Parts: sequence; C-alpha cells; structure tokens
Amino acid sequence: MNDEVVASSRSLRPVPARPKDILQGLEVRDAKGLVIGTVAKVGSGFAVVASPTGSVEVDLGSFAKNKNGLLINLPKTKIDAMMTGGKPAS
Repeated sequence: MNDEVVASSRSLRPVPARPKDILQGLEVRDAKGLVIGTVAKVGSGFAVVASPTGSVEVDLGSFAKNKNGLLINLPKTKIDAMMTGGKPAS
C-alpha cells in the first residue's frame, strides 16, 4: 500500500476515497468538517447521502476521506439545499 495514502488517511488532509471506502451507514462531512448526513445507499458509481432534511445522489468520485471519515468538498448549506431542492442561504 502507498505509504503516503496511509499517512494521509490518518491526518486531516483529504485524499480521494476509493469505492470500497464508501459504505452504507458512514457519516459524510462537508469541506469544513460539519456532518451533512450518512451514506444511505451505495450503487454502481454513486452513493445516496441522507439527512433529516432529505437526500442527494453523489458520484463516488466526488468523495474524499481523512481521519474523520468521508468528505464532500461542498459547504453544508449547499448540500442541504440540494437535498431539499431549494437554494442555499446566503
């Protein structure tokens, strides 16, 4: 295994997540580390991230990971808006 990837997964510096890292039930955080939801379903090439607000499909290639778990490089407000079908608050 690549030592740089192993070391990065133990730090806060994000590295790309592999499909095998994206599992149902795992928490997903935004770019600032705020929890945006959990992985509700994993399909072929995508995962559904759900929260009490709603859910959104995310391409597997959009996920990263660090020592805190899975990440999506978008702010929580934008993800929340995508889940509800609305526009992000300013």
